[in-house]
Amino acid sequence: MKTIKNHFHLHLISDSTGDTIQSVSRAVTAQYSSANAVEHVSPFVTNMAELERVLKDVDSEPGIVLFTMADEKLAEKIEATCAELGVPAVNLLRPVIEVFQSYLGQQSSGRPGAQHTLNKNYFRRMDALNFAMAHDDGQLPDNLEDADIILIGISRTSKTPTAICLAQHGVRVVNIPLNLERPLPESVFQARNQFIVALIATPDRIVQLRKNRVLSFEADIIDDEYIDRATVAEEIANTRKLCKTNNWPMIDVSKKSIEETAAEILSLYDNHKHGKP
Repeated sequence: MKTIKNHFHLHLISDSTGDTIQSVSRAVTAQYSSANAVEHVSPFVTNMAELERVLKDVDSEPGIVLFTMADEKLAEKIEATCAELGVPAVNLLRPVIEVFQSYLGQQSSGRPGAQHTLNKNYFRRMDALNFAMAHDDGQLPDNLEDADIILIGISRTSKTPTAICLAQHGVRVVNIPLNLERPLPESVFQARNQFIVALIATPDRIVQLRKNRVLSFEADIIDDEYIDRATVAEEIANTRKLCKTNNWPMIDVSKKSIEETAAEILSLYDNHKHGKP
């Protein structure tokens, strides 16, 4: 009978930033809720000397090895070493590259980090990221004409990380907090081309997140109403009423990851741009 592992080492080796391999590995790891992965992330491994150092770590703490390596010699070295050590190794790029090569009838360039070339899309994403940070949490509320999306929501609905995630897609986002004492800036209601969407969550989820936040502050600084369930429920009801009055869509983020929320917003935004309901 095979032993079930609840704790394992996961080595992620990349010749670039490692973002791709981390996204894939975490999506798969999430399918095994009882298994805890200890991640060893090694980005920008571009020569044999660096790779030898990383493979020593695999030898000392063996586990699953996932890698994205455009250089075939480095990829072969990883596979050969892992075979000697008796640990599984998967080149996540290889099957995809083979499909592209077969369909396009040409070899890949083998250039590490080619997806991060400083092109127009790169600068568009950087501009969107700077825009999101400059307009975070209600900053510059009267300067909305350059925004693509306006995110609104009460405290602890993940507005900031969602705005940053959207910026990675080159979308300019303003996020503005909602609360019972302070109305939205008039400029939001006057916006014509911007797509406005609200983030909401269940009262229990909001209270839980706010209590966690309170732990990092002095107790006498936080208003009790901030973590009062009845007050939170009223804030959410106020958000729903505001959205219904103005025909703004809402997304419940209670059980969604940031990436899932961003993907849903992008879909709604695309429909908005093309005049779809």
